[in-house]
Amino acid sequence: MAQERLEEIRAARLARRQALLDAGSVPYPAEAKRSHTLAEFLEHFAQLTEEAIPITLAGRVVAIRRHGALTFTDIADASAQVQLSISATEVPAEILARLKDLDSGDFIQAAGQAGMSRRGSKVLVVKEFHWLAKSLRPLPQTWFGLKDQEKRLREREVDLLLNPMAREILTLRSRVILWLRHYFTERGYVEVETPTLQVMPGGAAARPFATHHNALDMPLYLRISAELYLKRLLVGGYEKVFEIGQRFRNEGIDRGHNPEFTMLESQWAYADYEDLMDFTEEILPALCQDILDTAVVPWGGDELSFAAPLPRVRYVELVSDRLGVDILAEKDPARYRALLDKEHLAIPKVRTYAKLVDELYKELVRPTIVQPTLLYDYPAEMIPLAKPSTKDPRVGEVLQLVAAGLELCKCYTELNDPVLQRRILEEQQKHLAAGDEEAERLDEDYLRAMEYGMPPNAGWSLGVDRLVMLLAGAANIRETIAFPLLKPKQ
Repeated sequence: MAQERLEEIRAARLARRQALLDAGSVPYPAEAKRSHTLAEFLEHFAQLTEEAIPITLAGRVVAIRRHGALTFTDIADASAQVQLSISATEVPAEILARLKDLDSGDFIQAAGQAGMSRRGSKVLVVKEFHWLAKSLRPLPQTWFGLKDQEKRLREREVDLLLNPMAREILTLRSRVILWLRHYFTERGYVEVETPTLQVMPGGAAARPFATHHNALDMPLYLRISAELYLKRLLVGGYEKVFEIGQRFRNEGIDRGHNPEFTMLESQWAYADYEDLMDFTEEILPALCQDILDTAVVPWGGDELSFAAPLPRVRYVELVSDRLGVDILAEKDPARYRALLDKEHLAIPKVRTYAKLVDELYKELVRPTIVQPTLLYDYPAEMIPLAKPSTKDPRVGEVLQLVAAGLELCKCYTELNDPVLQRRILEEQQKHLAAGDEEAERLDEDYLRAMEYGMPPNAGWSLGVDRLVMLLAGAANIRETIAFPLLKPKQ
C-alpha cells in the first residue's frame, strides 16, 4: 500500500476514533468480558441455541459486509472465527449508528444469542456491541505469499496475524521447549537459572556483548554460555542440572545464526561423552516422535532421519580425509592458510592452528553433512574446556550433532583437573591478548571452584532455535524467533 494512501486511511480512522469519543463512547475501555471463546461458541452452539443462553463474544473484526438492513461482521480470536449478525430491526438506533465507525482490525465485544443465518451459518445475533480497541492502521491486503522476509520480520506482529505458518512455527517452538523441560526433569535433572550478566564471559568460543553497570562502575558482559556456572553447581553438590535460556554472541547473522538465541545446557556428573552419544540417540527421536509423530523430518526436497542409531564419525578422520592432511600430526598454521588460499576462502583474522582447521571444517565439511550425524574426537586445542582422551591426549573427548549443515548439539567430557585447566586457560589468555576475541577467559572464580573438587562430568547442549528450524522446515533461524534482531530502518 502506497504511503500516501496509508496516511489517508489512518487519518480517516483517527477521525472515527474522535467521533466515538465525541458521542460518549470509549474506544479503549479498561474492562473486557466474554462468556465464551469463539471456539467454545461453535463447539457448544446447539446447546446455546436450544437453551437461549445469553452470550458475550470478543475478537478482532476481520470482515464487514453490509446488506441493506443487515450487517455481517466476522470476528476472530486465537481459537476460531465467528460471524456476527447485526439487524437494523433488532438493535437500538444509537447502537446501530456506531456501525459507520467500525473498521476491519477493530477489537469489539458483542452480546446476543446464538442463531442461524439464511445460508445456514452459525452466527451470533447481536443485541449490543462496543469497542475494546480501535484500529488506526489497516492490515495489508497482499501479505500472504510476501517474499520480502525482512518486511515480514520487521512487522512481526502483522506477520503472525496474517501468516498462519509463522504462528505454527512459534507454537511448535513452545511445544519443543515444554517437552525438553519435562524430559530433563523426569530424568532427575534440576532446572536452574544462572547469571545473564557476567563479570567474566566464558564457556564457549564467541565474542561477547559488553555493557557497563553504573552503580558499581564496572564492565559486565551478556553471557555467551551458562557452562561454567552449571559446573560450579556440580562442585556445590548437584549431580544433574540444566538451564533453558537466552545466550548472546556478538557474531554475524546468517541462516543459522542470530546474536540472541536460545540454548539448553546441561551437566551430568559421573558421565562422559560416550554416555552423551547414547543420550542424544534417545532424546531426539523421542522428541520428534512425540511432537511430529515421526522421527523422519521433511527438509527441502530431502528427509532428515533422527531415528537411532545415528551415524557416528570421527571428526579428526573426516576432516583429515577432506583436507588431505593429518590434522592431528600437522599443527603448522601455514599449511592450513595455504589450503584456505587453494580453496579461495577468506583467511580469518585469528590464524592459529585450531581456528584455521575450524574454518576449513565449517566451509568445506560441515555443509556436506545433511543427515543427522554424531561427530566425535576433535583436536584437543579446539575445545579448551574438554578433557583430553587418555588413549590419545591430542584428541579432546568432544561430540557434536550436525544436521542439514547446522550444529545442533555440542557436548564433551568436561575437564575437571584444575591444574591442567589453568595451564590451558593461561594459553588461551595469550590468544586473547593477541587479538582472538573468541578465546576463553581465565576465570579465577571457576578455577577456585574446580580446586574444591569437581566430579567427572559431561555437558550436553542443544540449540533450540536450530532444532525448531529443522522440525518446522524453516529456511532461516529468524523464522523460529518471535522478534529476531534487525538493523533499524533508516
